[in-house]
Amino acid sequence: MATRTQRRDHAKADAKVEEAVQQTFPASDPPGNTSDQGNRAVPAEQMMQSSGERPAPQGDSATLDLRFPDSEAAKLALEAAVREGPIDRRCATIDLDDDRVTMRLEVPKADAGRLDALLRKHGATDS
Repeated sequence: MATRTQRRDHAKADAKVEEAVQQTFPASDPPGNTSDQGNRAVPAEQMMQSSGERPAPQGDSATLDLRFPDSEAAKLALEAAVREGPIDRRCATIDLDDDRVTMRLEVPKADAGRLDALLRKHGATDS
C-alpha cells in the first residue's frame, strides 16, 4: 500500500505531465481563430448547400468519355478522380446501359491527360 508521501509524489508527477501535455497538444494544428480570419474559409451554410447544379463550364474545358467494366469500377474511379484530381463530382455523369457503363467528365483541358491516365488506371477504356 502506498504511503501518503508516495501518493503526493505521484500526484505532483501527474500534474507535471498534464501541464506538459496541455502546452504541446496538438502541436500540428493551427490556432482555431485569429483576429483577421475566422475558423473556416467558407461559411458552413455555404458548404452544406445541396446544390445539384453543375458548375459553369470553363472556356478551356475538355470532355472525357470512358467505358468501365461495371458500375462499381466507375464509382471507384470517380471517387479517385475527386480525391486525387481534384475535380468537382458534379462535373461527372455515369450512364448505365444494358451492357455498358460509361462516364463523361468535364475537366480543365490542362488536366485532361492526367485525369484520363488516372481513370484508365482504375479500369477505364475508350467508349
